[in-house]
Amino acid sequence: MSITDTEILIGTYEAFLLGFKVNKNPKIKGHYELTPSFTTRAHVGAVRCVSTVNRFLISGSSDELCKIYDLKKRNENGLLDHHQGTITCMAGHGKRYLLTASEDKTVSVVNLLNWQVEKTLHMHQGGITALAIHPSGKLAFSAGKDRKLITWNLVKAVPAYFTNLKGIADLVVVSPDGRRYCVGLHRRIDVYNLETAGIEYTIDLKCRPNGLVFLGEGDIIAVACESSKVQIHSLIEKAMIKEFEAHTTRVRCITSLSETVPCKEEEETESNSSDSESGFIVVTASNSDNTIKLWRVHTDATSEVECIGSFDTTCRITCMTTWNPSMIGKIKAKKRKPDPKLEDVKDLIHGPPEKKKTSRISFAVEEDDVKVDVTKEKKPKKEEPKIIIEQEFHERGAITDEEISDTEQPDDENKNGHDSDVEEITKITSSTKKPKKKNVFAEQEL
Repeated sequence: MSITDTEILIGTYEAFLLGFKVNKNPKIKGHYELTPSFTTRAHVGAVRCVSTVNRFLISGSSDELCKIYDLKKRNENGLLDHHQGTITCMAGHGKRYLLTASEDKTVSVVNLLNWQVEKTLHMHQGGITALAIHPSGKLAFSAGKDRKLITWNLVKAVPAYFTNLKGIADLVVVSPDGRRYCVGLHRRIDVYNLETAGIEYTIDLKCRPNGLVFLGEGDIIAVACESSKVQIHSLIEKAMIKEFEAHTTRVRCITSLSETVPCKEEEETESNSSDSESGFIVVTASNSDNTIKLWRVHTDATSEVECIGSFDTTCRITCMTTWNPSMIGKIKAKKRKPDPKLEDVKDLIHGPPEKKKTSRISFAVEEDDVKVDVTKEKKPKKEEPKIIIEQEFHERGAITDEEISDTEQPDDENKNGHDSDVEEITKITSSTKKPKKKNVFAEQEL
């Protein structure tokens, strides 16, 4: 993405948000001009911080609100009121997450998919003054008025490391390669190594630092403070390379722009692809002269710093950031596992249910016979006496009329005939032998 596609966004003490597009200056080669793209009154109080994530611009103010603007559609998208204090700082990561910090001692993790607060981090005992996110998105750094620097584990949403500072930190910045991070204190900047968590370089200043930006991969930094000068330091040589006067009184904000190298086809048409255009483009802003300036900075100690563009905003600038269309991307929702059913929960608690023992019976039908095959034998049930008696009667055959007439004649001793019936039945049962119990599943002739 070329520098001409970049847009500089600033917040002001008068509660305005201003946007400026960077265009090439047709009159002077290698120079740029800033043209206003939009102006809006965003808040009731002063704008304290701004950040860009995906296609959105988010601004925080002393009115305890975060305003959301869509830079693609150029309209207001809504607001967030999850804090109960002044929004002091914010930082975005990737195309989906935003971290906001406030004087209410909390850090909130906002998901851009639904603009809901996913996590709220509570650990500081004072208002938060600085916030930064590691390029991996797994770590975050926050500093507060309690003079503590907390390294957060964003995967588990818990603090991973505490560092006691000797003062209130004004800024925390992480390098693009993720190997270093800088903490700005009163008249000093400490450069920490992430692997050892120790200070590897200290920059002593004569005034309070206001901003810091890494140039390139992270071996060179540019520092802005309450003075009118900007210092360039090398973290490899651990020394100051150069300094230049940027504004009349003090530098309030500082950032950098990435300039792409021209292609081979463009090199034939453009003659300004020389050493004069190499280097880094640094953007500075001041709330004293109300101007934004673009500087071309080289890393050697002999070359001079050249101003390649400026614009007078007529407003007191408080914060600044940049945006380009390459930051736009689709926000994909993570696939969540389906909620477990009630049966699955019961299985986890009580274990899987025992399988019932079942038997399979197969029937084979022929012309004259019926065959029954049992795969698993069952214990034969005890047959009731009623069934046995019925089988005995069937085997004995039908009762004749003579037997019926004999049973109907009453005895002299028992006129009612009940005793004779009982004796007759006992005779019949005693005379016939009890047959063997037949197997129900045996073959029977139809």
